[in-house]
Amino acid sequence: MNRRTFFKQAAVYSAAGAAPAFLTGAAARAGATLASFEDDRILVVVQLGGGNDGLNTIIPHGQDAYYRSRPTLGLRGSQLLPIDDHVAFNRQLAGLRRLYDTGRVAVVQGVGYPNPDRSHFRSMEIWHTASDADTYLGRGWIGRYFDSHCGGSARPQVGLALNNERPQAFEGRKGYGIATDQPDRFGWTAGRGADTPAAFAELNAPGPTPNRTLDFLRQTTQHAIAASAEVRQAAERGNVASPGRRGRDMDQLGMVAGLIRGGLQTRVYYAATGGFDTHAGQAAQHDRLLARFSEALEGFQEQLAKDGTAHRVVTLVFSEFGRRVRENGSAGTDHGTAAPVFLVGEPVRGGLHGTYPDLEDLDQGDLKFGTDFRAVYGTLLEKWLGVPPESVLGRRFETLDLLC
Repeated sequence: MNRRTFFKQAAVYSAAGAAPAFLTGAAARAGATLASFEDDRILVVVQLGGGNDGLNTIIPHGQDAYYRSRPTLGLRGSQLLPIDDHVAFNRQLAGLRRLYDTGRVAVVQGVGYPNPDRSHFRSMEIWHTASDADTYLGRGWIGRYFDSHCGGSARPQVGLALNNERPQAFEGRKGYGIATDQPDRFGWTAGRGADTPAAFAELNAPGPTPNRTLDFLRQTTQHAIAASAEVRQAAERGNVASPGRRGRDMDQLGMVAGLIRGGLQTRVYYAATGGFDTHAGQAAQHDRLLARFSEALEGFQEQLAKDGTAHRVVTLVFSEFGRRVRENGSAGTDHGTAAPVFLVGEPVRGGLHGTYPDLEDLDQGDLKFGTDFRAVYGTLLEKWLGVPPESVLGRRFETLDLLC
């Protein structure tokens, strides 16, 4: 069933009391708003939650201070996959290194922001909203992109998070951006009594004054319901089987590849995994996390190449902060600041970008950032998504040479 048919049938079902009444308005507008984007480019965002230890991800093996600061956690010899005499991949990132060797990985070194916050919640909020450290924004940076540049697309599934929670980065005024961890089962579930005209009349009755919260809820739900049919159909065409809640978070990338293969016209996909808050017993835990992440990312790129869609996709990988330079007394590391960010894909200008922070020049024991994370966002907005970055970020940041 195509979008026009879906909205037309929704209008009929609404009149009969079998679908939410606010879909009637969407049906009336559908024919007038079937615009499309100028291209089929896709951005995939991967969040490594908990604060990934950048120092043991891209290792500064050329800096003696690294080994002085980490007598037990410092990686050496066969634990390294050297890039040059200064930095190396963690050996658990063998898959990512293979992608790097073929020019499909850009390693942006020393990424952070001024006056860093070491709270998981607040630092993640800063990354999601692209705010200054002393500014609080309600809308996410991707949500602002949706609001400013995707309103006429008639693509309610313009943003899709493969998780059971919508990321704060998707928050916006127009309600674009949906979340589901089971795309092959995604759909509207009517509540008790919701199949009666009286129930819908009560739920959708206009109040005496405009209610922006209710209007937003109706619009958000409208987008989710309208998108669900397209998501399920794309999942079927792409042979996507939801893994459920087995804890294999990086299966999300396999679902993204399948939905792209299935023809879902989504502009931004969002995947997230956690466990990177390695305060104690870091070595084995971090190895497992990096190996799983690397395997998933390499498999994702291989699947895109097999499907003939790799030229359309750029993947951004970030974490809310890195770790302290000096290891703690529990064989782990505490909350830090700057860390590497990865861009992955055929359109990426591979290699090392920026400068690795100097471990002899610290700020109260933490790395000084060299690249503002919003410069990475701005580059993606301008060079990949084709929009003025200041229209989303509020001001212009340095444009980086990250894309071919």
